[in-house]
Amino acid sequence: MARVKITVMSDSGAPALVDAVAVAFADGAAIQGEDAERLRRFVESLVRFTREHAYPDDPWGEIEVTLDAADGLVNVDVHDWGLPLTSAGGDLGPLPPGLAAPAKAAEDLRLVNLGAEGKRLTGQLRLPTAAGPASDHHVEAATRRARGAAETEGPFEIREATAEDAEDIAQLLYENYHLSYVHPDFYRPRYLVAELEAGRLLSTVAMHDGLIVGHHALLRATDDPAAETGAAVVHSAYRGLGLFGRLFESTIARAQRLGLATIFGDAVTIHPFSQRTEREHGYRESALMLGAVPARMTMRGLGGGEHGRRTALLRSYRLFDESSRAVDLPTAYREILELVYDGLGLAIGSRRSTEAREPVVTTDDDLERDLGFLRVRRWNNAREEVTQAVRQLLSRHEDVVYADVDLHAVADVDAAVSCLNELGFFLAGVVVHGPEGHDHIRLQRLNSEAVELENIVCDSPFAQELKTRVLEDRAQVDPSEARRIV
Repeated sequence: MARVKITVMSDSGAPALVDAVAVAFADGAAIQGEDAERLRRFVESLVRFTREHAYPDDPWGEIEVTLDAADGLVNVDVHDWGLPLTSAGGDLGPLPPGLAAPAKAAEDLRLVNLGAEGKRLTGQLRLPTAAGPASDHHVEAATRRARGAAETEGPFEIREATAEDAEDIAQLLYENYHLSYVHPDFYRPRYLVAELEAGRLLSTVAMHDGLIVGHHALLRATDDPAAETGAAVVHSAYRGLGLFGRLFESTIARAQRLGLATIFGDAVTIHPFSQRTEREHGYRESALMLGAVPARMTMRGLGGGEHGRRTALLRSYRLFDESSRAVDLPTAYREILELVYDGLGLAIGSRRSTEAREPVVTTDDDLERDLGFLRVRRWNNAREEVTQAVRQLLSRHEDVVYADVDLHAVADVDAAVSCLNELGFFLAGVVVHGPEGHDHIRLQRLNSEAVELENIVCDSPFAQELKTRVLEDRAQVDPSEARRIV
């Protein structure tokens, strides 16, 4: 079997480097004459397509080309981490026009979107081959360099996105975050199409000269009365023109038309501008979630986690339903939770006694972000169920686990919170209008040492106070009991 791999930059020198390796590979695999030329042309066409569509005008991308020869077939794999494209080929649908010619030459040619892992062009050529020694060639790609901003003129159109915009939205997210965005499914155009068509994703886009240059989303989960605003980005060449604010206002108006009780945003604490923008649009802080953002996430011009550490998210709400909340607050956190509710502009009312039901403790995972979630919906002395649920989440090696206690339905909130404290959970804040329309106190437990705690930036005075309370509570909670449960 003959095998060769080369990694090159996406600059003008890439074709010559890959061409030379393809020729050497053909010689080593005993592929001769016209067959060798067919292979060379096929590889060249895939590399050319990748440079033009994954890295247009960008010489700093990486292209990895792998060639394998065995049993009369040559497998060609071209991997890139550039602009997202829709998966195509075979049962995935028609290939882009630029791949028509190589598709005719190949046994099977496919373009596969791998989300945060980039995408691959894979194809097979049937050629006489002979096994040869395996060899690897690597040309290390340098760190990507941001392109300079362009001068822009002319009006912008703000409109609701359609399924036809999916690929352009994915590429805009890539322009700002490369492949590190916290919701990697946004790099999959087919996912965006499905979510847009199902109404779970309601996106607003900004258009300039026929191009999508801004995006702001409303993400709905089932029939919850709250929805998340996010996946917000403006192309680096169009910042400072007021587009972000216009997109934001459009999303708020859309949420009000839907009759939602509230919308919320999770602002990264490495980006105070997003916190400030949310406050300017009427959002108020309610929770600080440590370690919610993986260290791999970066933003153009901002970088990622400090020294490879996970960073925090600051949860804020913009309320449309300001009626009082029938909740029971845990004694240990009553003071800070009353401050949170006061900051949100919500009165605390007395709740009715709840009907006794079976204890319900549910769990969920966010595998992309290595996060675990636990929800205590009832109590009735559910200590054993909670302990077992925490044990299961920690056994999956989640970096952070968040635990929500239902403030409307849990009969003994103090007992539930005390149990979680004993298991190493400390304060995060409040989730309002959550599942079933109920409010929850959110607690959190760190299961990794690679979490940024010292350089969390909170923009408002209340957010700074919340940060102080969260870190003080972390210091007070004794995790020794929690360590014994795993």
